[in-house]
Amino acid sequence: MRILIINGPNLNLLGTRDPQLYGDATLADLEADWRTHCERYDVAIEALQSNHEGVIVDAIGEGQHRFDALVINAGALSHYSRSIADAIGAVDLPAVEVHISNIYERETWRHVSVLKDVCVLTIVGRGTSGYINAIDHLIAMHTSPARTLQYGEENTTVLDLRVPSGDGPHPVAILVHGGFWRTIWTRDLMDPMAAALIGHGWATANIEYSLGEGSYANAMRDLESAVLWVQSNAAEHDFDPKMVVLVGHSAGGYLSLAAAARLPTVAGVVGLAAVTDLEAMSVSRQDDDPVARLLGASLSDAPRLWHQAGLSGSPTIPIHLVHGSEDDTVDLAQSTNYSQQTDTIRLTVVDGCDHMSLIDPTSPAWPSVLSAMDLATST
Repeated sequence: MRILIINGPNLNLLGTRDPQLYGDATLADLEADWRTHCERYDVAIEALQSNHEGVIVDAIGEGQHRFDALVINAGALSHYSRSIADAIGAVDLPAVEVHISNIYERETWRHVSVLKDVCVLTIVGRGTSGYINAIDHLIAMHTSPARTLQYGEENTTVLDLRVPSGDGPHPVAILVHGGFWRTIWTRDLMDPMAAALIGHGWATANIEYSLGEGSYANAMRDLESAVLWVQSNAAEHDFDPKMVVLVGHSAGGYLSLAAAARLPTVAGVVGLAAVTDLEAMSVSRQDDDPVARLLGASLSDAPRLWHQAGLSGSPTIPIHLVHGSEDDTVDLAQSTNYSQQTDTIRLTVVDGCDHMSLIDPTSPAWPSVLSAMDLATST
């Protein structure tokens, strides 16, 4: 697979241009990171930066016979260049649009992207990691294409379904992404995992769910709907309805654990760097409280709601937690303390691994993740 990565005007100034907004890595630094990342998947990249619209248009047109996919950050041209949009629309290359900053939190004129409708995904506000996410999404599309289906009543309740080619019925992993319930983080985070699990005999349903301020009740409803959809459509897709496992990362780990209390029909839960203590999570990130965002109120304003949302009581289904020893996003103590509640909760600590390693199939944490999933269907 070959991916073309195009950066537009002024992105040659990365590293010196407003580092608080764009980071201090240079474009050369980023290109080196992309190449290192792609080597893990035997994927080749070619990177181009230009301050000239016509050069970008030409590169897209010429690339349709040389590349399999496109990542593009057209900078300010994203907001008005119909010629670039037309070029992307004219070639048979799946494209992901990337913006380092969150364009929806900046000047009004930046809120519109004319490229969005011709791209398969638009990533904003994730810093320079958005490029890696874009690459991962395109690799997953290329190596393991998914069917996007609606599982709930809302148009946003969709899942990407992948099913192994061998004889079933197959166990099913319902993947629940993290991102602290911010709308800039979506199910594409789980794409590498969703694609890789197919090779281990798992069907995967990578779900999108309600995000943003006060989304708790809707998110819980969405997870319940996703489980019901998978179990109700088991015969059509060759699933084993008795082998449905919720696999949640970070904030998605919390939702999976909370939903499992209402869903005794799932076989188990695998929590990857899962948030298990809402109050502790809130205290650790007071500058941007993700729990107050989820619940729509602070602890002092809605203590009863916070209590109701907490993970309490003894789980009735097997729970397997995996946590990296070097996680500086969700403290290891969250999993350690939660695992001590009952014998039905098992914890594996992976030495030397950080928060995102647990959803990276090329990381040293991956065998531990697979083991946890296998255990969830064998008990």
